Formats: sequence, structure tokens, C-alpha cells
Amino acid sequence: MEITEEIQQLLNAEKAKWEEEYLYPVIAERDSLLQFKPKEESEQEKEIARLKAELRHAKVVAKLKDAKLDDFIELINFDDDVDDQIAKLSELLQARQLNNSYIPDQHHQTSKYEQAASQNDTVGMIGAKLSKLFG
Repeated sequence: MEITEEIQQLLNAEKAKWEEEYLYPVIAERDSLLQFKPKEESEQEKEIARLKAELRHAKVVAKLKDAKLDDFIELINFDDDVDDQIAKLSELLQARQLNNSYIPDQHHQTSKYEQAASQNDTVGMIGAKLSKLFG
């Protein structure tokens, strides 16, 4: 089947129409969006970023050691504000340290009756009861 000159012209016209309506607007939009594409970092920039992260990590470790919190190094998130995390951790440990002191759970005043009962003093027990009634 042979393509005639007339059919070739129709195909070329439709192709040109399609390029004008669809292809060129898509290419223009792609080109306009390329300006928002983030630039790729070079090897030197990647190395600088890595060294900055290492320096920041070393500073945080030093701050934790100064605050005597070096046991908690692996718990600190180095991406966030580290000073706030260290302060909160210090406050929590200080509060916990205060709560670790001895607090008696059976601390109450013994009455005269209980004292007399513990000594098997029946006269003292009766006297304590009567002093509550008449005293």
C-alpha cells in the first residue's frame, strides 16, 4: 500500500497541530518547572555537610559529658535542639534524684492507746480511752 502525497500532507498537518496543541505546552511547562529542581550537591559539598554533622555531634557529646549525662548519648536526637533536650533530661534526673530519698510509707503518730497496747499495759490502755471520753 503506497502512501500518496495527499495522505502524507494530512499526516504532517495533524502532526504539526498535535505538536502545537500538546507537545510544546508540555515542554514549556517542564522547562518552567526545572527552575525549582534542587541543585545536586558536589562531592565537596557532601563532605562539608558530613564534617559539619560530625562537629555538631562532637559538641553535643562534650555538652553531655559536661552535664554528667554521657550515659544518655544514644538517647539524644541530634537533629533537634540539643540544648533543650539536655536541660529537660537534667531536670528529669534532678527530680528523680529528689524522689529517690527515703520516704517512710508507714509514717503516722502512735497514740497513747497504741503505745500502751504495744507494751501490754492494760491500765494505760484504759486510761487512754477514758482520757478521750472525759478529757
